Amino acid sequence: MVAAIDLILEWIDQAGGTDMAVLRDPLVRSAIERQMLVISEAPIRLDKLDPAVAPGFAPDIDWPGIRGIGNFIRHKYDNIDVSILLDVISNRLASLRAAAIRAIM
Repeated sequence: MVAAIDLILEWIDQAGGTDMAVLRDPLVRSAIERQMLVISEAPIRLDKLDPAVAPGFAPDIDWPGIRGIGNFIRHKYDNIDVSILLDVISNRLASLRAAAIRAIM
């Protein structure tokens, strides 16, 4: 999860910002969407092992939302609402990364 978030942040930086990466560069946007799928899979796997694990180490994280964005991307790939991607990148990735790092320490 941390590696996927780091890739997204690196690509955004290289593209010149979130808007440039998501709105103007289809290659970077596609790569970001792919890493969001990777991110969404981690809590799905944790939930299968023990549904209390993820909420236990990071109760402030919207775990159902993280799992759900994977379905959102998979099923709406041809008509993804860009504002959702921008919101996730701008407002949620940093706290998710911090939570994941706390969990593995």
